[in-house]
Amino acid sequence: MSVLDKSVLTLQQVMELPLSIPNYQRPYKWTSKNVHQLLNDVISTFKEKKSAYRLGTIVFHQELNKYDKCKEHDIVDGQQRTITLILIFLAFGDKIKDQVLMGIIKKLAKKLKFKNTISQKNITENYQIITRIVSRSDFTEECVKFLLEKCEVVTFTLSDISEAFQFFDSQNSRGKPLVPHDLLKAYHLREFSESDNVLKAAKVKNWEDTPSKAYRDWE
Repeated sequence: MSVLDKSVLTLQQVMELPLSIPNYQRPYKWTSKNVHQLLNDVISTFKEKKSAYRLGTIVFHQELNKYDKCKEHDIVDGQQRTITLILIFLAFGDKIKDQVLMGIIKKLAKKLKFKNTISQKNITENYQIITRIVSRSDFTEECVKFLLEKCEVVTFTLSDISEAFQFFDSQNSRGKPLVPHDLLKAYHLREFSESDNVLKAAKVKNWEDTPSKAYRDWE
């Protein structure tokens, strides 16, 4: 497997990467239950005074001949968690004292302008939930610092897109299963060239606007 990089990064280091959410990705579907579980786990770990907390894995894709820390990191696996973390850090506002980092997070948040109505609805609702939760006294500046500097993810950066998707599929088979039509969409849309962006966007919209039942009928 052509792994360009395997690292353990803090969430601050992840946020500082030039992240990109490819349009072949699924809609953002995390619910309030997922959000509460993530934040409660962080609070519990912080109160237990543990030295670190591991949140899972994120898989990136980068072309081998373009590998550069300044190049965009396409999120192949870990999109749902990453979007939620961006919303959390955005909600912290003044509790994040590093203004440079806050500027980066605000730029990342601007990338969350999804056309898909499912993503729009869940992002809006989850941000409102997060804002209410982080206003609690539990989320002190020390807790925010713990989330940024002590909460970690394992990252894999792969140069071969097929291998990245194989890794993605294996990761999802151990967690929330990836429905066949989502994986099929991802495999097909990644074959579009940059010159086909308009057509690709139209295909993404058509795919995501089609009810899931229609796909299950031929699965």
